[in-house]
Amino acid sequence: MKKALQRLAVLSLPLALTASVMPAQSVSAAVDRTAKYNAKAPKGFKRKNAKGVTNVNKYLYPRREYVGVFTQYDNRSPVSGARYFGGLVGKKKPNVIKGFANWGAPFDQAWAKNIWKAGAIPQWELEAHPVDWNGQITIKKIANGAGDAYIRGLAKSIRAAKVPVALSFAHEFNGDWYEWGYCSRPNNNPPAAACKYKNRPSDFKKAWKRMHNIFTKAGATNAIWMWSPNETGPRAEVGLKQFYPGDAYVDWIGLIGYYRSTSSTYAKVFKPSVRQLRRFTRKPILIGEVSTRPGGNRPRQIRDFLKNVAADPGVIGFIWFNKDQRENEGPNGDYRVEQSKAGVTAFKTGLKKGYFGRK
Repeated sequence: MKKALQRLAVLSLPLALTASVMPAQSVSAAVDRTAKYNAKAPKGFKRKNAKGVTNVNKYLYPRREYVGVFTQYDNRSPVSGARYFGGLVGKKKPNVIKGFANWGAPFDQAWAKNIWKAGAIPQWELEAHPVDWNGQITIKKIANGAGDAYIRGLAKSIRAAKVPVALSFAHEFNGDWYEWGYCSRPNNNPPAAACKYKNRPSDFKKAWKRMHNIFTKAGATNAIWMWSPNETGPRAEVGLKQFYPGDAYVDWIGLIGYYRSTSSTYAKVFKPSVRQLRRFTRKPILIGEVSTRPGGNRPRQIRDFLKNVAADPGVIGFIWFNKDQRENEGPNGDYRVEQSKAGVTAFKTGLKKGYFGRK
């Protein structure tokens, strides 16, 4: 989603976890009520894993159980904030917890370790806002090697964390609202953020592959590479395949989409993109961000999402964006499910019915 430039630093800096954090729980052992829709690893699937590094293969094609969240609450750590959300909706321990950082920020190993200890996979969203303290970085600069030193540092730090880390870089690259995106409407007035930088899909692919290769050379194979396009609706003229670096460089498709209008449905928001994706890759899809706007339609749209995402083959889970964004987006920007009692009930009922995830 379109996020304000105020989020240029790490948005999920971990606070000290309380002593009540539970020991690590398996995120791949559960009774699956929707087994016929499970993502299946290709025959002969083998992913290189460096010696001495956590082998993430068993997490790549899981049973359909990933129910994650991005949330920020005052005086709560990412884990306790996620569990607060989980307690509301009946998923007491969300098993993916998302955080954001901008290019140049160090990877916080304690943040990742604490999340993993609590039974969840840390999902790290690395943005690339070209601000003055990171050398005015751009996708073109990264593609041409200007960010190599930083990337090597990240790879070393993520490897040293010794836990799986779902890494997404320059998300929503097919849109033009971020500086690292693609300018598909150059004649708009005023021009979108991406139009100043004139990034090409080939620049994005080159930058992605460069990062992946540096991580592989560093032995940081505990990184799960999550390629995260926005759903195609806002920029339908922009095809996704031109940005795809290839199956050898991607583990998950982190498709992002929001119910932004009263008429939004899963069929309208996600299915066109899923159909397009399936023309060139069978990689598992983890909905990287999803939420609904406030109003009387929220309960219905939550029910629509939970029911239909569970019936979409190859979708292994989702991350609910549960944050108040009214300061940046106006009155319709409060994505917190707890602002609607009926919405909370719809969420809880959907999970209880086994539409998706496990208890």
